[in-house]
Amino acid sequence: MIDIDITDRLFAAFGYVPSGYPKRTVMQTGMAAAYASDAAISIGLGRANIALIKNGIGANVFVDGSSFADLTLRNPENGKCYEFTGGLLSEATTGILAPPPMFTFDRGKNIVTTSIDGSDSVVVESFGCKPWKIVIDGILVDLENHQYPQAKMREFREMFEVNNSFEVLNCDIMADLGIENIYFEQITELKVLKDYQDTIQYKMVAHSIKPIEFFMK
Repeated sequence: MIDIDITDRLFAAFGYVPSGYPKRTVMQTGMAAAYASDAAISIGLGRANIALIKNGIGANVFVDGSSFADLTLRNPENGKCYEFTGGLLSEATTGILAPPPMFTFDRGKNIVTTSIDGSDSVVVESFGCKPWKIVIDGILVDLENHQYPQAKMREFREMFEVNNSFEVLNCDIMADLGIENIYFEQITELKVLKDYQDTIQYKMVAHSIKPIEFFMK
């Protein structure tokens, strides 16, 4: 068994690993080795093109208001799925795009108020919840050749360019928040991770949406 440890990549990108502990805490307590196994990728002999992430990385782990979590997105037009999971990540494996990303959620309310003349009070006429704003941080890794992950970048671009919303599957934290569909608004960051030519770091902004609300002309 050969282990390829992506802990350092996660540290370099986010300063955290899916143990829930910040890098500084892990390093100060000497527990880096213990948590490294959470983000280790095991490659079986004779199957060097098949990589597995150990189970620990796939859990919902909260860090400073964010969380690492599995995510599967389905394009309702053609049924294609894009998986961000702790499963198979090699180029030879269909459907698995990246390790579980880190999520940050933000939501407000639509509130209409009317001021009362001669008073400090206001009348709330109507209010309702705005869609969730979802910031998604993650990495794309070429685990087979350890080169620039060209195939994964092309699939990532293809996913972003879909002019439709995606069905959210297999994501506990989004299910808990009542998020069933999302659409992508913006890629805010896309860069080669420093010191790791086989890893691209990305940041995307998405929003929750009800299926009936999405229209394309």
